[in-house]
Amino acid sequence: VRLAACLMRKAGGESSSLADDLKTKLRVAPKQLAILKDKVTMIMATSPVKSNPSTKLLHHTMKSIRVYCQGTEDIRKIIVCDGYSTLDESHTKGVARRGRRITDDKAKDYKEYLSRIKKLIEEKDRDFANAEMLILPKLHGFGLAMKEALKLVETPYVYVTQHDRAFDRKATPLRDLVKLLDNEEKVNYVGYLTERQLNYANRMISQHNLKIPPEKLQGLHVIPLIHFLDSMHLARKSLWQYMFDTGTIRIRDFPEHTFGNVQRWDILNNGLEKFAKYGTYLLWNQNACVRHVNGRTFLGEKERTEKGYPADQFFVRLCEEVEKADQAASSTKTKDR
Repeated sequence: VRLAACLMRKAGGESSSLADDLKTKLRVAPKQLAILKDKVTMIMATSPVKSNPSTKLLHHTMKSIRVYCQGTEDIRKIIVCDGYSTLDESHTKGVARRGRRITDDKAKDYKEYLSRIKKLIEEKDRDFANAEMLILPKLHGFGLAMKEALKLVETPYVYVTQHDRAFDRKATPLRDLVKLLDNEEKVNYVGYLTERQLNYANRMISQHNLKIPPEKLQGLHVIPLIHFLDSMHLARKSLWQYMFDTGTIRIRDFPEHTFGNVQRWDILNNGLEKFAKYGTYLLWNQNACVRHVNGRTFLGEKERTEKGYPADQFFVRLCEEVEKADQAASSTKTKDR
C-alpha cells in the first residue's frame, strides 16, 4: 500500500492517474526490422550461488534457452553479474542469504566463476554465442542489476532471463513473441508459463473474484497478467525503463515484489480496466515450459552420480534434444554438400 501511495503521488495524487503516461511512453510501435538481433537483446542475470565456481547451473540454463527456444542463438546476450558484500564466518546463514553477503572463500569462488564464464565466451562456446559480460562492482540485486544492463541495450525489446530459470521443453519461438509485440501495441510484456501459473485464472476468481478472459493475439493464446513477474519473458525496453522511473525498485529488490505489487493493488482496487496501463500478458497455451532450478542445491550430472543420486530427467531430456539438434545440423550440412 505504501508503494502504491508513493506511485500515486508521483502520478499526481490520484489512483486513477497511476501510470497514465504508459500510453505515451510504451505504446510506440518499433520499426518493422528484418532480423531478430536488431529487435531483441537478451539479459541474463547471475549472482553468487553455492555451486560456484562451477558454471554448470548457468551453462545448463543457457543451453536450455538455445535448444528449446528457437531464434535466441543469434541475438546479443548481456550476462549481468551482480556484485556482493562479504560476510564474516560468524554471521548466520539466514543473514547471508537475505543480504547477498558471502564469505571470503565464496567470494574467491565467485571470481573464479566469472573467469570461467569469460573463458566460455572467448572460446566461442555455442551456448554463449554473441554473449558479453557486465560485471557490477558492488551489490545491486536483480532489479537494479537489470537497470545497469538496460543502459547497454539498443534494441526495442529485452528478453529477460535468470541463471536459475530454465526451459525444460519446447517453448514458443522468439520470433512469434516479437511478432506479437510488433503488431499489438497494447502488449508490453509476454511471459512464459510456469507450473505455478497453470491455475492462474482460477486463482484470480477464488482469491479476488476477478474473472480474466483469455485472448488470442497474432495466433498466440494469452491472458492478461495483473502482477508483473520477473520470470522469463520478452518485454518492451520502455516498460522496464518506466518501472525504474517509478522509484519503486531499490537495492536487493525484485521488481515483482515491488512494482508488481503496486500493479496488482491498482487493478484490484480500481478495476480490470486499469490493466490497459500495463499491458502484461502470460502465454496461455498450457505449456508450462519454464522451471526453477535451485541454485543452492544444484548439482551437475557428475556430482549427482558421485553422490548416488538418480539422474535429473530435465537434463536427460535436454541432452537428448541437444543430440537431436546436432544430428539435424549435421544432416543439413551433408545435404548442402
